[in-house]
Amino acid sequence: MIRTTLKVFALLTGSFLFSQAGTISPYSFTGLGEVNFRGTQINRFMGGLEVYNDSIHANLTNPSSYGKLKLTNYSLGLNYRLNNLSGANADKRLASASLDYIGVALPTKRFGFGFGIIPFTSVGYRLSNVETEGDISILNVFDGEGGVNKAFFSVGFKALKYFSFGATLNYNFGQIIHETGRYQDDISLGTILENKSSISGVDFKFSTHLEIPVFETMELQALFSYAPQANLTSTNSQIFMTRGFNSTSSFGENLEINLTESGLDKTNVRIPNVMTFGLGVGKVRKWFAGVQYTLNAMGDFSHKFMSISTVDYQDAYQISLGGFYIPDYSSITSYWKRIVFRMGFRHELTGIIVNNFGLKETGINFGVGLPLAGFSNANIGFEYGNRGGGDASKFKENFWSFRIGFSLNDKWFIKRKFN
Repeated sequence: MIRTTLKVFALLTGSFLFSQAGTISPYSFTGLGEVNFRGTQINRFMGGLEVYNDSIHANLTNPSSYGKLKLTNYSLGLNYRLNNLSGANADKRLASASLDYIGVALPTKRFGFGFGIIPFTSVGYRLSNVETEGDISILNVFDGEGGVNKAFFSVGFKALKYFSFGATLNYNFGQIIHETGRYQDDISLGTILENKSSISGVDFKFSTHLEIPVFETMELQALFSYAPQANLTSTNSQIFMTRGFNSTSSFGENLEINLTESGLDKTNVRIPNVMTFGLGVGKVRKWFAGVQYTLNAMGDFSHKFMSISTVDYQDAYQISLGGFYIPDYSSITSYWKRIVFRMGFRHELTGIIVNNFGLKETGINFGVGLPLAGFSNANIGFEYGNRGGGDASKFKENFWSFRIGFSLNDKWFIKRKFN
């Protein structure tokens, strides 16, 4: 039944992954777009904590967690977001929907492993301004779409009684398109410059996890993870075209710029290293509280073909606080007492500088885990957050994200006996 359900999920979300804009943020024109993935819904509802592990849920951000798995796990996450944009003399309310992740994790006798696909970043914006040249008004329109996905394979080992380690290999793939259009008064067609970047390449992540019993029923969990700097490949094109306003079809012949002469036909995209430290304590199957600090060397980010004069990068960090509470995990008389209540907070200096203002992002999360058959569960919750650079003339965002995730369990690689 669960395997059939997973196939249905895959069919329903396959086109979702590659066709839906995961963001409608004006700041997604920076870097490789807005980062969508910050862990499973369980992680998200605890402020993005990666440090907590158990034996029935897949922790996609912490490969060492696979070493603790006891059951095969199928995980799926969906997201619906409302953005309120203010500033630049305009207020807008926009909505977007996206797939957050889909993954499979399997335990074996000596180790655990998993694989799946994550829509990691998204680009989705449309901005405009009007300038005057003499008596002529010119409308400048800036559009962007696309993003980068990760196909991942993770493996985790429980090396010692209280210690595990793991690694993740990510294959990155995707396409990002930025367009700049100029439309003049009384002329039906405008000139469009399209910059297209097709990105591919691999990166890695390594993690270690420590879980130590303290007192009789409590445990201490600690995490260290490291993703080293990686170099991806960007295959680029630049095309001039003529097109009507709000039209998707060009008029006449397109002019493709020869990027080979300038050495921009194929360039490197440098992805900075990221380190995460996490620490938490809790009572087994009752409650947990943790704190986490992530340092991102964003100042090393580089994408030469898509560089923007008004955008710069600096080292970034994120602080996360969160945890969960279960009234009575083993209750057989009350379904409601087995519900998991989660809450989290995160604050982030993104490392993105726009017009000399550093972007900051803050979010508060709430969620519940609803028990299903066996050890499976549905995780539902929301996040309220804001993003901006502290300058009243620039865009500020307030957003609500409604998220649902499914964690479905099954048994594989187990020898079955029949009478």
